[in-house]
Amino acid sequence: MSVGILIVCHGHIGTAIVDSVRSIIGTLPLEVRILDILTDMPREQLVEEGTRAVDELDQGDGVLVLTDLYGSTPANVACLQDRENVTVVAGLNLPMLLRVMNYPDLDLPALVGKAISGGRDGILICPRKDQP
Repeated sequence: MSVGILIVCHGHIGTAIVDSVRSIIGTLPLEVRILDILTDMPREQLVEEGTRAVDELDQGDGVLVLTDLYGSTPANVACLQDRENVTVVAGLNLPMLLRVMNYPDLDLPALVGKAISGGRDGILICPRKDQP
């Protein structure tokens, strides 16, 4: 068994990030579901789809839910998955998901730490050519 990953984002951001990770590393070592939040979707439908995805993903080791923007509809839908074995992390970016996929054998708390450090450590100022 392993931790399942649910991506909940605006539009097709989640799909694009997952597709990018798949093209970079060649595979997704953890089970992933994507819930793309479109503007015309009723809240009840979103909650139902999120709950169904969590139920499908949780094989006993829990689910890490990654969402793009804290306080937004995707994050609010994600946070409604209020269960002991589900952790929601907002601020999804490509380095975050790459880091998570590189540690498929970790338990949920350790994977949460990798997600946060991957997202944070992936934000850097790129030096100009004329800077050391």
